Amino acid sequence: MSEASPARDDGRSARDRAEWDESEPALEQRATPRFTLLIRTAKLVAASGEYLCVVRDVSREGLKVRTFHPLPDGEDFAIELASGERYRVDKMWEEDDVTGFRFAGPVPLERLLAEAPDGLRKRAVRLRLALPLTLLSGARPLEATFVDISQHGACIECPEHLALDERIRLSCGCLPDLDARVRWRRRPLYGLIFEQTFRFDELARLTAPHQTSAAVANPGLQALGG
Repeated sequence: MSEASPARDDGRSARDRAEWDESEPALEQRATPRFTLLIRTAKLVAASGEYLCVVRDVSREGLKVRTFHPLPDGEDFAIELASGERYRVDKMWEEDDVTGFRFAGPVPLERLLAEAPDGLRKRAVRLRLALPLTLLSGARPLEATFVDISQHGACIECPEHLALDERIRLSCGCLPDLDARVRWRRRPLYGLIFEQTFRFDELARLTAPHQTSAAVANPGLQALGG
């Protein structure tokens, strides 16, 4: 198990882990109740990139998430839910594929627990991913760039004209070849829907090694809620 900071002593780390681990008896004495979220997809946002995760449980003080790869060290994180709302979090502990975070400030728990808070809609979790790709439209190979990607589709930037509902193939070194159709366009941006979908864990593992190298531009964490 890796600790959030080498400066913490073993006793403090054990207490932190117990506070965020449902299996520990100490939880029965905590002041804030925990609400279990069975499957709530989300992403962790850091300066180096964005990383898919699943929120397993949450309270007013923190949350526990399942990840599908090691998280980068020495990063400040925020959690972004499918509704698009973000909250700054501090990493407290990490063991195998489960990581505990504490909220950096007060959070509106009712909105966080809601599948789609008032005024917002649930949407597929999208990762910004600035990776070059080759696009085949008919017999024409075109150069394009991923802007973001989800299990079901992507936004790409392409200087060439693509028709609505046009069937294209995407080729990128870190992903399998993908067949897609053009769903919308706001040139030079195009929204695509994939003909084959990714598993959530598969997309997480495929994209994680390429986040830092893609130099993804994330909004400053100082602007996040929490």
